[in-house]
Parts: sequence; C-alpha cells; structure tokens
Amino acid sequence: MQKVKLGVVFGGMSTENKVSVSSAKSVLHNLDEKKYEIYPIFISEGGKWYKVLNIEEIDNSKEEIKNVFEYLEKMEVIFPVLHGLYGEDGTIQGLFKLLNKRFVGCGVLSSSVGMDKVYSKIIFEKARIKSNTI
Repeated sequence: MQKVKLGVVFGGMSTENKVSVSSAKSVLHNLDEKKYEIYPIFISEGGKWYKVLNIEEIDNSKEEIKNVFEYLEKMEVIFPVLHGLYGEDGTIQGLFKLLNKRFVGCGVLSSSVGMDKVYSKIIFEKARIKSNTI
C-alpha cells in the first residue's frame, strides 16, 4: 500500500502560534506512519515557512522552504493545525483551494464566517437559527 503524502501545517502568523505548535505535536504523535508520509511544516510568526525535521526541537531542526508552492505540490492532502488569523479565518483554506489541494477541515466560506461573530449572527438570523445562545 502506497502512503498518502500528508502535509501538517502549524505555527502561523497569529498570537496563537505556540498553541498551534502544541496542537501539532499532538496530531503528529497520533498519525499512523504506516498510512502517511508526513511532512511537518512550520510557519513562523513572521510568515516564513519551514520543513521541520524533529517536532520536539523545532528551533534547531528546521529548514526554510524556498518555494512554498512547489513544496506544497508534493502533498496529496494538507492538515492545517493553525489557530486564529490566517489559519481559521479562511485564508489558508483559500490558498489550498487555489493550489487545488485537498485539506482537512472547513472550507473558505465557513471558516471566514465562523471567525466573524457579527456575520455568523447575520447568517444564523437569515437561516432562522437563534443566535442568542451563542
């Protein structure tokens, strides 16, 4: 059986960068290496993308990805483990859609609306879903 090439993207340009790293460690420790060829990808708070060689020592075991688009082309599926802006707001999902890459989680619209409470309430109201309990 051929392994699925899975990119796990974490960190990010958000104040929740460190929380994302912690979440990614949990995800990476629980992925089945018999099923997946795993590519851990760290995004710094400054927006640089890195291949991670050892998840336990990110600072000492990462190599900058010179061409992010070319690198992502290798992936069959991408698992974003990003929190906050640029991760949960539809931004990274939009990038994956533009690259025609399958990814884990919600799409662009649901991610962006889910991050904006005002628009979420407007949509709930239009759909006649009570939002006062949210």
